[in-house]
Amino acid sequence: MNRFLTAARLGQFVAVVLVAGCGTGTSGSVTTASPTPAIADTPTASASPSQGSRTHVLADNSDGAIGVTVTVPAGWSGEPGGWSMESGPDGFDPPAGAGIIAFVVDEEFYVYGDPCDWQRTEPETPATTVGGIVGALANQASRDPSEPEEIAVGGYPGKKLTLHVPDDARFKECDESTFATFAVAGEDKALQAQGPGEIDEIWIVDVDGSVVLLQGGYYADTPPGVVDELREILSSATFD
Repeated sequence: MNRFLTAARLGQFVAVVLVAGCGTGTSGSVTTASPTPAIADTPTASASPSQGSRTHVLADNSDGAIGVTVTVPAGWSGEPGGWSMESGPDGFDPPAGAGIIAFVVDEEFYVYGDPCDWQRTEPETPATTVGGIVGALANQASRDPSEPEEIAVGGYPGKKLTLHVPDDARFKECDESTFATFAVAGEDKALQAQGPGEIDEIWIVDVDGSVVLLQGGYYADTPPGVVDELREILSSATFD
């Protein structure tokens, strides 16, 4: 079952919404993120909510952090204000699960250079902007990243890209048997992959200068309808 969220709130880094050579036998070093083009002001259209959907508080703002509210179709579960959601009886587990988790990024957000060799590839410089995070994720080894796309969520601009965990990834050969995407203040492997073949859509939004990272993960065998629902949920996010 769900192992992808290791901590809900870590210092000023608040969890709300996956890096190099794991399973390929390649050892990676930290790579320098390439500059990312400026975010366009033109918003994208949100997906229409599914029939029978409900409003769900993914993250509350009681501690002064950004609150996140989404529209959720039937079949998805998550504790109100619990920072994550999953679909179906198997949650986010392979071979056909799906899940969502989010983070509000502070000044101590570190994207690993290599998700398998993550203990040696944490960069000295954190990534704290939409462009910086997108560039760092796009340069992670073994992730086969898509081209970043401009998005708008809740009226705010951002970027999204899709990352992959190699089908032949051998997690037991990774540090602490974990394929980890990034670290936060006081916590290594804040976001970790559930299994080989995981597909991760990373939506990164600039909310009046604060960065919210929404991650939706699934697999090749996840039903297409569930993947559509995952995107509907991410597209429906509003922030307060």
